[in-house]
Amino acid sequence: MKRIDTMFTSASTLRVLFWFILPITLILILVVIGSLALHQQVMRQYLSEEAWKAATNPTLELTLIAPLILLIPLAVTAAALWFGSNQVIRPLQELEKQATLLGQGNFNALQQPVGGIVEIQRLQRELMEMARKVHSSQEGLRDYINAITTAQEEERRRLARELHDETIQALIALKHRMQLARKSVRESGSKTYFQELEDLTEETIENLRRLTKALRPIYLEDLGLVTALEMLAREIEHASGIQIHFQRTGPEKRLDSRIELALYRIAQEALNNVVRHSQAKEARLTIRFDNPITLEVWDNGIGFSLPPTPTDFAIRGHFGLLGMRERAELIGAHLEVLTRPGDTRVRITLPMDGMVGERILREEKLFISPTQTEKYN
Repeated sequence: MKRIDTMFTSASTLRVLFWFILPITLILILVVIGSLALHQQVMRQYLSEEAWKAATNPTLELTLIAPLILLIPLAVTAAALWFGSNQVIRPLQELEKQATLLGQGNFNALQQPVGGIVEIQRLQRELMEMARKVHSSQEGLRDYINAITTAQEEERRRLARELHDETIQALIALKHRMQLARKSVRESGSKTYFQELEDLTEETIENLRRLTKALRPIYLEDLGLVTALEMLAREIEHASGIQIHFQRTGPEKRLDSRIELALYRIAQEALNNVVRHSQAKEARLTIRFDNPITLEVWDNGIGFSLPPTPTDFAIRGHFGLLGMRERAELIGAHLEVLTRPGDTRVRITLPMDGMVGERILREEKLFISPTQTEKYN
């Protein structure tokens, strides 16, 4: 990269030389020639013909022609600078634009040849090879993240199932036992004590149910994405006190289960960020069933400082945004974040084409667990 920066700096120097120094040099030569010609004309006005012939000689005449000789190296210099401008400066400028797009994550930016001298073409090929390796590494990392995400969701379902089938059921049985014990005692103090234990047990059961819903969105599995998002908005509104509106546009479509789960988790993380950081009084969760499908979370909070590129999310500590971006990329969606005081939007755009379904199917084949084999056969 240091070599690239040096070449871009050199290109800027050549551009300054071509557009500033060269015209000034040409103007100075023309001024000198004009001055000598004017001086000759003035002298001829004040001298007679005999005196002028006696005063002039071939050497004096040569002084008038000598500046014209400078036009030859000047023309060579102009040709060299023109060549440098078209074969060095312009290709480097194009390569700089492509490198900027590459830094923003567009790995196809270097496909268009920039031309120029052999060294610049070689540099572009090296950058293309580097981009190919980085892209390949990112694809491998994305597959690894997908495997981790899949395993995480399976573990969440397992924990939710155990909490619901074992822990919550045991607490319900314990509550019934305490109800029977409370009815069997006669002392008011004991009845009060058992009543407090019942209330504490009931509160624990409700907390575990809320935790189970967070681990495994049962509304999503049973009733679909729209109902799950609406219930998510209501639950977070009830827990946080922030007014959250839910809106659906277009006829509902059932999507692949992994796509629905990813969209649900992104909305969940975005709303949790609103509660924790935005200091908002109002938020809105919107999903539009169109092509593309759009999921948006808006709030009227204080906003935040958005990193210049998505690669800076982790460096700035925006791990929530990084997780949302990774989930979006796993399903072929695009994450867009717009923020300013009073208007912050997190928008997910999912194109509905064959590539998304093919990618989901490919990833399911790659990362399917042994316990799920019977389900998919």
